[in-house]
Amino acid sequence: MSRARACVLVEAGSDTGRNPLLRPLRAALAVRDVSCTAFDATAPWTPADLPTADVFLVKGGDPAVLCAAGAAADAGGACLNDLTATLRAGDKARVLALLDRAGLPVPATTVAADANAVADLLRTAGTPRFVKPLHGQHGQGAGLLRPGERPAGAGPWLVQEVVDGPGFDYKLYGVGGLAAVRRVHVEPGRVDGPRVPVPDPDPGLVRLGLRTAELCGLVCWGVDIVTCADGPVIVDVNAFPGYRGVPDAAGWIADAALAAAGAAGRPV
Repeated sequence: MSRARACVLVEAGSDTGRNPLLRPLRAALAVRDVSCTAFDATAPWTPADLPTADVFLVKGGDPAVLCAAGAAADAGGACLNDLTATLRAGDKARVLALLDRAGLPVPATTVAADANAVADLLRTAGTPRFVKPLHGQHGQGAGLLRPGERPAGAGPWLVQEVVDGPGFDYKLYGVGGLAAVRRVHVEPGRVDGPRVPVPDPDPGLVRLGLRTAELCGLVCWGVDIVTCADGPVIVDVNAFPGYRGVPDAAGWIADAALAAAGAAGRPV
């Protein structure tokens, strides 16, 4: 039987600091007798350029990565996460509505089509709101806006009530039912600070992260939670996060990749 093959669909593949998970993931897959290639979907490509693989790992929400994942799925490729769940997670308004219907705690949110609509909402509210792009990544374009201000860019935007937390987020990183919790000081629009391990996290936070991932249909997942006086609030959900500071993640993902390939009837 030929060796199983995995392909990681990435963005900014030439930037070695952008995809730190690749090296340990390749090592973890090699131990499991799986070869691993990386395909930079943000470089020019044609469908014929996509490698042949038993499973495609959809790493990142860049539109070019999603296009490559779609081409791979349409050609019969198995994807992790599957394409439907990945696209759902990339639509922040859809995810918030899904979680809200299930009774999970999320910020009160309004979708605004453009900057003029955001300015009108701020003026009506009379108090600051947290504003972020509907399809934003890495915190870009997100921040606190006050009445009289407006976001830069075309939108659409999410306009949310401010969650008054302690100044840091809990970032939950998981693969299936396995999870790690990190505490991170967050400044909107900037790269997150150091991730501090939480060795004995609140079981309620972990259950909330697992339930969120289950509802969104994600195997590889990240959930950001802010704790406030009223309890925890889910402020963001990510499909296939970077898992920075989680050394066990590469092994977790390698096992999930084998399971995804096997579920699709491919050799593992």
